[in-house]
Amino acid sequence: MRSRSLLSACLVSCVSASACGTPTSVDVAVGITQPFVGKVWLSTDASAPLGTFRIFLPDGTLVMDSCVETYRLAKWRTLDERRVEWQEDSAKIEAVIAQPSPGELQIRVRLGGEINEQRYRLATVPFVCPDMPR
Repeated sequence: MRSRSLLSACLVSCVSASACGTPTSVDVAVGITQPFVGKVWLSTDASAPLGTFRIFLPDGTLVMDSCVETYRLAKWRTLDERRVEWQEDSAKIEAVIAQPSPGELQIRVRLGGEINEQRYRLATVPFVCPDMPR
């Protein structure tokens, strides 16, 4: 439980630091400011583990976690106005990002020959992972 609190404090610090409007190396590399960067995106997919979220930090760090999984930090970058990529273990993951509204995020990930569509909503504060069923 202590490690979850420590992780939460770390994430709040990371997101707070990323809220500044100064362009970063991720933005400058492609010359694009992405509106989804620096925000906590909570999954709305019923098939996703409970509390799944993503944070694309402007320093090129992608934070991935849920209420039931071990968190992952990965490097990410923009490829163009709609495409991003990140590294998971030895695999490069490429995805198309869409924002149907400011509070919604869609990530279309190509995994081998399949397309995986992930949907997220802007997280509201406060948020606490619910108790897990036993």
